[in-house]
Order: sequence, then structure tokens, then C-alpha cells
Amino acid sequence: MSDPISVIAGGVAVLQVIQTIAQASELLYRYVASVRNADSSCQSLLNELSAIGGVLTTVMVIEKDNSLPPNLCNALSKLMTTDGPVANLLMELNSILPNEQPRENGKMKTISRLTWPFKEKEAGAIIDKLKKYCGEITNILAIDTWNTLKEVDREVKEANRGIQKVNRGIEELTAAQKAHKKDEERQKFLQWMNPVFCEDKHGICQGQRNLETGRWIFQTDEYKTWNISDHAFLWLNAPPGHGKTILVSTVIDEIQGTSQAEPQTLAYFYCNFRDDRTTNAAAVLRSLIVQLLQQSKDDWITRIAEKHESNIKENLDSLRRLWQQQQDAKLHPTDLGFLRKLLIEASTLVCRPILVIDALDECKDYPDLVGHFVNLAEDAQLRLFVTGRSEQDIQEAFHDLPTLSLKDSAEQMKADIHAHITEQLKTQKKLSRLSDELKKMILEKLSGKAEGMFRWVQCQLDKIMACKSHIDIKAALNNLPAGLYETYDRIIQAIKQRGPSDDRIARSCLLWLAGTFTPLTLDQLNEAMMIEVGRSSLNPDLEVMDPMDIVAACRSLVTYNEKTGVVALSHYSVKEYLISRRPNNIFKSISDMHARICELLITYVLCDFVDEICAKLELEDKQAANRSFWRRRRRVDVAVVSKDHQLMSYVILGWKHLGHVSDEDFCVMASLCQLHSEFLRNTKKHRVLAPGEYDFEPRWFRAYMTLPSLLFIPLEHGKPWMVESLVKQDPHLLDVDIGPGWGSPLIFAMAENPDCVSIFLKPGVDFNKLSSFNPGSYGHYIKGDSHAPISWAAVTGSEVAMGFLLSQTDVEIPHDILHMAVEASKPLHEYIRKFRQRGADVNCIVNTYTPIHLFLLVASGVSYDESILLPVVKVLVEPSCNLYLQDGTARTVLHIALDGRLEDVVTYLLEQNAGLSATATLLPDIWSWAIDKTWFPKVQAAALAADQQCTRIKGKVVAATMKLKRVEFSVAANADHDNLNPICTVVVSVILDSESATFHVVISHFKRISKTSRKMTPPDYLVGHVGSVFLVSCSTIIKETKLPKCYSS
Repeated sequence: MSDPISVIAGGVAVLQVIQTIAQASELLYRYVASVRNADSSCQSLLNELSAIGGVLTTVMVIEKDNSLPPNLCNALSKLMTTDGPVANLLMELNSILPNEQPRENGKMKTISRLTWPFKEKEAGAIIDKLKKYCGEITNILAIDTWNTLKEVDREVKEANRGIQKVNRGIEELTAAQKAHKKDEERQKFLQWMNPVFCEDKHGICQGQRNLETGRWIFQTDEYKTWNISDHAFLWLNAPPGHGKTILVSTVIDEIQGTSQAEPQTLAYFYCNFRDDRTTNAAAVLRSLIVQLLQQSKDDWITRIAEKHESNIKENLDSLRRLWQQQQDAKLHPTDLGFLRKLLIEASTLVCRPILVIDALDECKDYPDLVGHFVNLAEDAQLRLFVTGRSEQDIQEAFHDLPTLSLKDSAEQMKADIHAHITEQLKTQKKLSRLSDELKKMILEKLSGKAEGMFRWVQCQLDKIMACKSHIDIKAALNNLPAGLYETYDRIIQAIKQRGPSDDRIARSCLLWLAGTFTPLTLDQLNEAMMIEVGRSSLNPDLEVMDPMDIVAACRSLVTYNEKTGVVALSHYSVKEYLISRRPNNIFKSISDMHARICELLITYVLCDFVDEICAKLELEDKQAANRSFWRRRRRVDVAVVSKDHQLMSYVILGWKHLGHVSDEDFCVMASLCQLHSEFLRNTKKHRVLAPGEYDFEPRWFRAYMTLPSLLFIPLEHGKPWMVESLVKQDPHLLDVDIGPGWGSPLIFAMAENPDCVSIFLKPGVDFNKLSSFNPGSYGHYIKGDSHAPISWAAVTGSEVAMGFLLSQTDVEIPHDILHMAVEASKPLHEYIRKFRQRGADVNCIVNTYTPIHLFLLVASGVSYDESILLPVVKVLVEPSCNLYLQDGTARTVLHIALDGRLEDVVTYLLEQNAGLSATATLLPDIWSWAIDKTWFPKVQAAALAADQQCTRIKGKVVAATMKLKRVEFSVAANADHDNLNPICTVVVSVILDSESATFHVVISHFKRISKTSRKMTPPDYLVGHVGSVFLVSCSTIIKETKLPKCYSS
């Protein structure tokens, strides 16, 4: 018997092949781990290598056995020849391995898919070859070897364990990739919510207080009661300057630093007048929601992305609706009622939620917000701590709720102020050098007259530190101002006394800081100093040579952050003082403040150098067009392109100021006319005056708007007096469209500026005249491009327009007015009733839908408030609505309400004896979610009473993958020409098993009575509730029908 080892001496060693397989497997495994969404063929290739490795491990064990029978030795000899399958296998492996395997920090670098050897297209061929060689090897070894290999069973099992280990690694990697993808979806969703985080503000507050400041609050009965409760509310109120914000920072730190037996979840928010993003009620709620969701250990992203069938009503319906809005690329939510529901749902996903909100009165629309907080603690089972001044709206809302007033804590506040002054006398360099006697005098004088006002104390300390002699300090202490406003009066007077230069710098700086919507840096302020109305360039003579002189000129009225470079008013009371009607006031009014800033910003944008900036932006846009799609979507930052003109990033927001100019101002109107003329004349400036392709922030003009009317900017951003002023000067503007495709000024006003609608509603105008425009420009996707004013008023929900037009007896009511009214974002049942009283037909069918069909379809995907949904349904039903009419998919209104899970509507419709069609019997468990409802037997009875017959044909699954299922209905229906009962409706139904699932239906080869072939393609995709039945139909009388290919996925 020949020695198998000597046979292969000149051939190939099995060990070498196994090592090569291991090398290829490792490289492929690292590729899968390093490259996101690696090709699926990589897994197949890795499996094939594992299989071959197992076979060759067995061969290697056999080689070592000297007692092999002759037949097996001969088999091994054939196996190991230089032209045998093992040698061929080694050559194939070496050919597909790269020469070098680049590594970085122990991990394989990301290799371009163009150079990676295991390509998707080639992988199939490689796998076939490997299978071929593996088959030859196993065939050669198949000569009665099973009994011979018993003794190597242990080694084979060991090899299998190694393969299993690899497979487990692959499974772990797959799980990690899924978790990473889920985390990315979660972060994308939370970022879309557009939250504002206040960590920086909290850090500043921490740095401004002493360690023991405010700790007395934890010993008050009000706080103790609030702190030990499962759900409670506490309002901390005080006058301006009493240190509410510093006290809030103490409370936040206490909550974060306290160890509890049961974990708790804190979300906090600082309303800050210096940052416009934090003074919006919707932003407050969105930010709190995001903080809670970020800290939740619940897998809520899966729960809202995939709604599983259940008889129990889900408690995350609002979150699920929000998820769908994000998936549909809609804007983040702004409705406070909806956001409150989201906040309640988010609170259920965390342990013992706590919300802390500071300076509620600094929120611009706080009157709209306070009402949502009244019962929030009880409804959401959380603790809510709110601070703010005792404004009337807040007092009225919170008058019956637990309150802690700093006025009632005078002694504790005095102790805090005493500690603050003592700390300042020790730490401030100039104060620390004073004599003990003078320090004692400062402490006594300021503590005695502070009346709890930290802000007042700090202003006096700043004044003392500016004194140049002891006698000046004593004079200041003997003549302390009464209250904050008198303090600010003296600061303004001192600025004037220092000369015209400081006065000019301070006035300009305070104007910008009092009116700005975003924080401004020192460099931006310095550039703003150089704007001079009437010039086409900046005036370099007005530039401040040392920017820090701007801060010095304003003294205690401003603060400067060296880290960020931001200059801001030092306190909210400073802004209030500046816009008050004091003798030393800087501006005439709030309107005057915004008018002056608006005029300066328009002057800036009309400067010649802006053309150069626009040219750079256009160049960046062209370069971006050559990038990948997602990189191309990244907006070219104006601030990056205009580094030498940093104010430009704020100038593009200048339109915001126009909406606050409530008083007539000739200078502003002159600037607007000049801006409009420049936009029409100089297309170079369009890049900063209008948003680009991937810019989503509003600008002075709309994207792609050419030849805008002079009325556009006032209607888009301004006040009614501006529109009236222009119309009075030029009545012809009423007949000019706002822009191509945008319709008349009345059409625009109804959709975008309801306050201006009455300007265009004058007797004598033909209000039946159709206006041509694109409804999609306004975010309303209704059919047709010509509509009467009353139809558009119904769609936009313009109560002023609907009320006026309905009062005009000569205004005709279109036949589809009810369809228009129910498509409004917030349908108004009062006006739907008025339309019906004017003769609107509730049973009118448009595009196969009656008004109530259409409304319930919309309501199935939009979570209407309770004040909208049922009242609209009732006014459409009562009286004379035919509840047995079917839409184009052969569904009645009851069927649609059941599909949409509109339980209140279903209950009401059953009370009205609404019926179902035979479509309701298509599937036995079509509404399994409602089986346990008390009213469900009525639904079953209605289904049994359906009076039409139908033929059901079940589709055949002809292809299925992880993401797609293809179902074919090869013969859906046939009918001959002489059939007296022709097919009226062909319906394709599908039940979705995932909230995010979609299905596509293609129906072809319809032959109607005229035998004219036609192809019908229903909507591209439909998305709906899990378990919902979707029906796509051709509701034409059909004599001969063939549905050879109808797919659903």
C-alpha cells in the first residue's frame, strides 16, 4: 500500500488549502463587519467557505491515520494530485484573494466596492466553482468511507464547533447591525423634532451661583410635598431680577444628584429671551418630549414603526402618527394640543418623569401654553416645576394650583443675597483690595436695600467696581437707585455723559441686541455698526477699532461670553426697560425697534459686495451638484462662504423683523420697494433673498418664484397696513398675480395671511371668477388648477373669507364645495353646515367619493382633535346623507371608519343605521381589532345584510423575499358579452402586517363594452394600519375582464 503522504509530496498540502480558506473567511468576515449593508452574496460565500473547510478538516484527519484501507488511500491519492480538485481549489482561492489586505488599528479598512474581490456580480460564479470542487472532493471520498471515518468523528465535531462559532459571530454581527440601524432611525427621528437643548444655559447658571444659594427651597413645605408625590405641580413666581433662574439651576442639580431607590427621569428647559429658538411654545414641548424619549429604555421606535395587531387599543397613537409624519417628510409638529398628547405618551416610556421649565413668561406665546400645563401633571403622571413672573395670564391659569412665591421667602432670599455679596467681595479683584470697613459698608448697604433683587445687587457691584476712589464708592452707596429701572436710567445717563462716541456705539448695540432673534457675536455687531442707510457699501469709518469697546460702552446692560464670542443683554429686565416708554428710552416702541433693524438689514443686502457673496454661493452650488445625492442635500452654509461678512448669516433672516412692524413707517415701505426692484433687476441677489434647492429656511422670497408682485413681501411677512398702503397707491396690484402659479392676492392671503383677507373682500368684485394657480404651492394637493374664491376659502379654512362670501347672495356654490371643505387642514363644521344650508349636496360624488367618504379617508391618516372629527361627521350625515353609497372601492362610510379605527365615528354611524357592502365579507377577520367592542355585533349584522354577491379568488404567492411578496391573480374574473349581470367592480384587497408596509397593484388588460383595451394603474402605493384592508378597483361596467398579472407586496 502506498503512503498517502508520499503521494502528495509533489502536489499540494491539505493544510495549506485550509489555511487559505481561513484567510479568505477572515477577510470576508472583516469586510462584512466593516461595510454597512454589505452584499447579501458575502454571506453565501462565507457559508460555502465554511462548508469546504469542514470537508478538508476531515480529509486532514484521515491523512494522519496509517491504518487506512486501500480503497481510501487510492481515493486520497486522486484527491492530492497536482491537477486534482484540492490543487484546483487552492488556485481558485489564491486568484480571488487580494495581494494586500490593508488594516488600520487592527481592523480592515473600508475597501471600495469597485476593487473588492468578492463582488455581487462575481460572487455567484465564485460560489458555483467552489461548489464544483467541493462536490468532486466529496465524490472521491464517498467510496464506502462512512465506516472508515468513525474514528475521526471527534475531530469533525471540533471543526463543526469552529464553524458554529463563526456562525454565532455572524449572527451577533447581524444583530449589532440591526441595533445600529434602529439607533440611526431613532436619532434621525429625534433630530427631525428640532429640539433645543439648554445644557449651556444651565452651565452658565451653575457658574453664577454659590454652592449654598437657594438650598433653602428644599426645606419648604411646598417643595417637600411636590418632591415626594408621584404626580404634582409647583409654580415658583417672583418679580424681575429675583434670581428665579439661578434657583431653578439649584433644583435641577438637586434632582440630578439625588440618589433614589426608584429611578427618575428629568427633562428641563430654560426659556431665554436672548435666543429666539427658546421662546416658542412648540419648541418648549418638543424639546421636553425629545429629552424623555432619549432617556427611555423602552424600545419605542419598534413599537411605533410596527403596529402589531391587538384587541387592546395602543397607547402610542400620537407617537405613531408623528413617526408617519417624519416618514412622509413633513415638518415637525407645532400644534400645542398634539404636542401635549405626545408629552403624555413620552412620559409613559420613562420612570417617574420630572419636568422643570424656567422663565415661562419669557416665552413669546406663553398665553397659549399655560393652559396645557394646568392638568398635565395628573394626566401624564409626572412632577412639573414651573417658574415665571406673576403675569395675569399665568396667575389666572395657575390660581388653584400649588404655588411658591419668593415674596413670602424674604428672609431666605436676604441670606442668599448676603452670601452672594460676601463671595463677590472675596473673589472680585478690585473688591477684595478694599478695606474691611468699606467691605462691611457695601455688604450692609446693598443687603438692606436689595429687596430680594439679585440683578439690582449685581448692577450696584458693577457700579462700585467702576469707581476710581473710596469717596466715589461711598457716594454711590449713599445714593443707591430705587429698583431696576432707575438703575438702568442712571446707566444710560452715564453712557451719554461719556461722549457722543460711546452714546452712538451703545445705542446701536442695544438696538440690535434688544431686537435680535438669534444670538449675535461681537464681530457681527461690529459689522452692523458700519451699516448706513442710503449707502451701497459699508462705512468703514463707523467700525469700532477695538470690538471690546462695544461691550465697554454698554456697561452693565450687556454681557460677553469669551468662549462663544456672543454679546447679549444681561437680563430680561434690560430688554423690557429699553422698549418701555421711559424718558431715557432708546426706541419709540417695539415696532420702531424692528423697523429700524429691518431698514438696516435691507440696506445691507443691497450693498454691492453681496453680489460677490452670491457668486461664491452659486459656485458652491454647482460643485455640490456633482456630489452624491445625500451630500448634495447638505445646504451650502452662507456663514462659511461669507467669512469676511459674518452678519450675512443673520441678514437672510431679516424678513422676521417685518412682521413686528405694527406701526406705519414710511422708511420701511421705501426700503421694501427698493428691495423688490433690486430682486427683479439683479438676479445675482436671488441666492440670498430666496432659498436654494435644498434650503428649507424661509427667506424674503419663495424658492423658484420669478416676477413676484410688489405685494408679495408684505403679504408673506408683513402687516395689513403695509398691504393697504401699497394698494392705495396702486390699485392695479389687485389684478396682478402674486407670482406665476400663485394666483391673485386674495388667493394668497386666504392661504398665508388671513389678517389681510378683508383688504381684498370689497363689494363689486366678481367673486365667481376662477383663479388659475397651483394649489400644491400652498401645500394643498387638490385636483384642478382653477378654483373659485369660495372653494379656496373652504380648503384653507379662511373663516373671514367664507363668512363674507356666503353673505353675498350672488356668490355661486360649486357642486364640490363640501369636498373642498373636508380637505381643509382643520375642517370647520359650522361652515360645512352653512354650505349645506346654501344648497350643497352631501351625496354629490366626485372622483368616486362623497364628501363623507373623502373626509373619513383623510381622518384615517390624520389624528383630528375631538372638536373636529365627530362634529364634522354629524353635520355631513344629518340630514339626508345616504349612508349606503359606496366609493370607488365598493366601501361604505361605515367600512372606511372601521378600516381607520375611528371608534367614535363607528359608534355614531351604527346609531344612524349605516350599512356595509359585500366588500365587508371579503375576509372573515377583516376587523379583528374590534371583536371585543360592545358594538361589534351590529357590524356583523350589517355585513350579513350586505345585498351584493361577490366572487373571491385568492392570489398565489409566486415570489417572496424578506422585503417583497409577489402575489399573482392569474384569472381574477371572466365574463362573456351576453351576460345580463355584468361585473361592476373588480376589487383587489390586501391586509398589511406592518404599519410601514406598502403595496403596489398593477391591473392590465381591461376590455370594456366597446372592447377598447385600456391599462389601469391604481395609486403607486398605499400605507395604512396593520390589518387594514385596502381595495383598489375599476368601477366601470365590464363585459369581459382578464387580470393576468396583479401583484401585491
